[in-house]
Amino acid sequence: MKHTLLLLTLLISISLGLMADEKAKAILDKVSENTKSKTSITADFEFIMENIAAGIKESNNGNIIIQNDKYKLSISGIEIMSNGVSMWTYMPDAGEVSISDANNFEDDINPATIFTIYEHGFDYTFLGEAQRGNKRIFKIDLVPTVEREFSRVVLDIDQSNYQLVGAVMYGIDGNRYLIDILNYTTDKNYANSTFSFDSSKNPDVTVIDMR
Repeated sequence: MKHTLLLLTLLISISLGLMADEKAKAILDKVSENTKSKTSITADFEFIMENIAAGIKESNNGNIIIQNDKYKLSISGIEIMSNGVSMWTYMPDAGEVSISDANNFEDDINPATIFTIYEHGFDYTFLGEAQRGNKRIFKIDLVPTVEREFSRVVLDIDQSNYQLVGAVMYGIDGNRYLIDILNYTTDKNYANSTFSFDSSKNPDVTVIDMR
């Protein structure tokens, strides 16, 4: 569960600050403009946690759907859903779902804005261009301006369409958290039921309401 929350932090840390070079700002403004023009965003990704000193490397695949202020994140057998008002964390193996307020995140983290909230909380710098597979990318370095569980995030942004293709977060715990966007689709129309948990259809699941 901790790693899932750190994943949310990494995804959402695709948020940038106000004190940056103009090259980085111009690129990130285009990322934001492109993202806000989409009805919805759906992404499959690989999430890796590694600690080279300890010889640890864990990998999981996941999926995230974002539509306006609603989202659904699925990873490691856990589903986190929000309709913009409430948030459900469903753990099928445990047979339980917990409910909390949608804004119940530390540091104002909100998966609904993972690709767009770059206006505050970080200094950012343009690191240069690179090749990532068959893509030419921009690399942007983020450093938090407030206390967080990580010291730095490096973003990889596709030059052809200004979409995020990967990121690396350097945790203050010595771990590195990597996300690789495997595919990215936009403008699908999802029913509102996608972003909430229906207890009436899952009567055997224990509900823990923390609102």
